[in-house]
Amino acid sequence: MRDVRQWDESDLERVVMSDQKETTTLDYKDSAALNFRDQTQRRDRRGALGEKHRQDLIRDVASMANAEGALIVYGIAERNGGYPEHVDDGVDPATVSAEQIEQIILTNINPRVEGFFVHRIDLTSRGQGKCTFVISIPKAQKSAPHQSDDKLYYRRHDATKLKMEDNEIRDMIGRSLEFGRRFGIAWDLLVEIRRIVANAEGRSRISRYDYFPRQQLVIPVSPSLRSSGVAIMSLPRQLREEAANLIGNIDIYNSEIETVDPGQRENARLTEALLNLLRAIIDGGTKIYAGLSDVLQDQP
Repeated sequence: MRDVRQWDESDLERVVMSDQKETTTLDYKDSAALNFRDQTQRRDRRGALGEKHRQDLIRDVASMANAEGALIVYGIAERNGGYPEHVDDGVDPATVSAEQIEQIILTNINPRVEGFFVHRIDLTSRGQGKCTFVISIPKAQKSAPHQSDDKLYYRRHDATKLKMEDNEIRDMIGRSLEFGRRFGIAWDLLVEIRRIVANAEGRSRISRYDYFPRQQLVIPVSPSLRSSGVAIMSLPRQLREEAANLIGNIDIYNSEIETVDPGQRENARLTEALLNLLRAIIDGGTKIYAGLSDVLQDQP
């Protein structure tokens, strides 16, 4: 299946053919659920259908963000059991737009859901101007949990949304704080690694035949690097090993700087062994920097 941002009518037909049942991360809705202007009354007389559709949108998005994230596919009618039946006739784009859907979501969920997008799909075979929409919702991380317009918290389970219990809300808040702390440490570490690589590159360009003050040749290491276990453990194993090697190489290099050229008190020259250590520091730091950049890209 293609990226959702590229979906067209044929992708909806493929969804129907797949016969995939609704799950925690997949929800089907017919296009009538996009009619936020429907003023007809429900049987229980508690408000217009359009208002119910609007509330369902808000609470569905919030509950999915509070779970594992999900895809809401409008324009697909269901049969019993939550299976896709067929692509319906869509809606008139004059009655609803991606911008309207986005605005409803952004102004009624607190804190705002980040990283979601609404994609319009034109149903060319259903008549001129007909369309439907797909909404992609990421799993909430740093801003979890999300509160709906009725001041309640929902979480999607299987194909339904349930009110969250107090312990679930507290647990999600704790994970949200930990997420922010972990990525904050990762950012600090990224800055530190960039500084170390720049220092090592500068020292590697120094002539082997010139003496320099030992203190100027040392590569200082900030406490944030030595106490960055949480951020380092979020990296793939290979990069964790690179981080351990990097700190080890820096310690060896700095120790060598203190003892090389014993005849010189405050000054020293860079030996070939020291230059090799600098090259290893640059290479290792560059790999870790790339790995940290990938980790930070996962942040919503």
